[in-house]
Amino acid sequence: MLWGFQVKVFRDDELVCIKTCFVGRVTLQARHPEALDAPGEILIPVLHDVACEKVAAAVADGNLEDEIVFS
Repeated sequence: MLWGFQVKVFRDDELVCIKTCFVGRVTLQARHPEALDAPGEILIPVLHDVACEKVAAAVADGNLEDEIVFS
């Protein structure tokens, strides 16, 4: 199972790139096992945090291309 999030990266209110991040069930189970069986109001913020961590790492490395990334 994969959950997908489109993460828009802005600099000074200007859209720099869009990274679509897919978070896998295995990643979620390893990092936040309690979220797997939780209701959406708990699950979705955890998934979003994992996706944003991956995107933040790519941006920190200077990768500002539109792309698909996997967590």
